Amino acid sequence: MSEPHPTTTVRLAPRASLVALWDAAERVSAAANHGDHATDDSVRREWAAIDAELTALGIPTYDRHGPSGPGRAWWTAQNTNGRIIGVWAESYEEAVIHLGAAHNADITWCAADTDRDVRNRYPRGKQGEPCIHPVTDEPIPGPSYAPLTTLF
Repeated sequence: MSEPHPTTTVRLAPRASLVALWDAAERVSAAANHGDHATDDSVRREWAAIDAELTALGIPTYDRHGPSGPGRAWWTAQNTNGRIIGVWAESYEEAVIHLGAAHNADITWCAADTDRDVRNRYPRGKQGEPCIHPVTDEPIPGPSYAPLTTLF
């Protein structure tokens, strides 16, 4: 009897530029129309808009209540405000669009980070404080990195 093969995660190269994905995020924000706070209806509009943007880019979408797709990962990113943020998503494009729309700022870099290796390279703020770091065009290298000083 043969041994089972380990499950591998498929990571496809990004199909769209950060600029194009920021444009998509702005359209998603407009379509969601959250107002002062998110509601069940505005979140449904947001996810429908994200799916529409992904479909337009030729990116497969997955049932959020069904099994995960092949690219499911935690994605860590930094936006132009310096925040280190993250989201579970099926693709790079979904993560960038979702995070851009959710934080109302374009994304400077985004990396698959299921083990949180990239996230853990950044000093964290105290609970409730934002994690703001100098904006870079890629994550700080690991594992021997020089810690960044937060702006707060």
